Amino acid sequence: MGINLAIIGAGSTYCPELIQGLIRRKNILKLDELRLSDIDESRLNIVGDFCERILQENGMESRITRTRDLACALDGSDFVVAQIRAGRLEARIRDEKIPLSFGLIGQETTGIGGFANALRTIPQMEQISKAIERYAPNAWLINFSNPSGIVTEFLLNHTSVKAVGLCNLPIGAQERIAKLMRLPMEQVRLETTSLNHCGAITAVHAGGRNLLPQLLDTSMLDLAAAQEPWIQNYRSIIELLGAIPNDYLQYFYYHERKLKEQQAAMQTRGEACVEIETRLLSYYADVRNRTIPPILSERGGHLYSEAAIALIASLSGVQSGYHVIDVQNHGVLDFLPDNCVIETCCYVEKDSIARVPVSIPANEALRSLLISVKAYETLAVEAAITGDRKTALRALACNPITSDLDKAAPCLEELLLQNRSFLPRFFQDSLR
Repeated sequence: MGINLAIIGAGSTYCPELIQGLIRRKNILKLDELRLSDIDESRLNIVGDFCERILQENGMESRITRTRDLACALDGSDFVVAQIRAGRLEARIRDEKIPLSFGLIGQETTGIGGFANALRTIPQMEQISKAIERYAPNAWLINFSNPSGIVTEFLLNHTSVKAVGLCNLPIGAQERIAKLMRLPMEQVRLETTSLNHCGAITAVHAGGRNLLPQLLDTSMLDLAAAQEPWIQNYRSIIELLGAIPNDYLQYFYYHERKLKEQQAAMQTRGEACVEIETRLLSYYADVRNRTIPPILSERGGHLYSEAAIALIASLSGVQSGYHVIDVQNHGVLDFLPDNCVIETCCYVEKDSIARVPVSIPANEALRSLLISVKAYETLAVEAAITGDRKTALRALACNPITSDLDKAAPCLEELLLQNRSFLPRFFQDSLR
């Protein structure tokens, strides 16, 4: 018996990556029906046509439904992948540009730009979760919608949906480490002390040993930096934490450097993504094309499909395994609340997620960062639900990137104003 899979936000140019993951596992994970849903009918048809051609090219005859009707997409689904972007790339570009004008980092998931993204996305995910509760109450929701950790914090603490947050960064790190150690990926298991987009790999398990001390040896770091120059930029963070940092820690520990880089850049990442997406949609629209184009890797979703479909394969019971995912803490990190969402290694099998205890405690620098950022994330969810400006400002005060109130307070007001159509809860008094 196969699965019914719904993809919400199927007009995303990432969507063919998911199809690629399904094709890769077609012999073990039977797909009965694929439901593609998006509010943008034009993009849904362009991407949907391309996905159908890829499936046919690879001998998969699964039933495919395309719809703008959320109920139709969800009804009876076993798994739901959510990859929405509230406000589309236009809103992302505002999230990146407006903070820069106030002297703050402009980024889509981290800092005040990511905060604005969360405020827009949580109300949309609230509607989607209500529909899942009604039409697919037994389904697993795999959330890719950014900022994934904050959105999953909302889902797991304010809805009854069986949700898991997912990001491609951990599996990307697993691939890089496996290559460096000349090991198959499946033999490498990461231990993380982390929130989504904020944390570090504190142990690397392979062959019954923790390889992290070997990886952090000076000679090994020199070798790694020769292969991947970005590592050299992280040397001071690596030494500070005694761990392999998440890419986004550069915004916390190299704040002024990253701000100057962003202010000097010719375009924001969001603007670059608009250009990439234009080329991708043109490629998808050409009926002669039936393979994933190399340009998709420029969009930043490397191993995205592998992470998502591998997790679905485990939850469906056909391929159990370890996954680094966003789940409630439940005592894994003793310095954070049990119900808060963290990014950690879990062993996943049919309808079961077992958290793997951490063996290496984080040092003081990493713990203090995670405590403050988790306070920010928890308050961000509260602000999105209530529309309370004081809660929003308290959230920003907890985040090291946005704690300067002289900058954060006016920037918050501008972001709220520019996103007013997405944030009615923040403007209820003016609507009365």
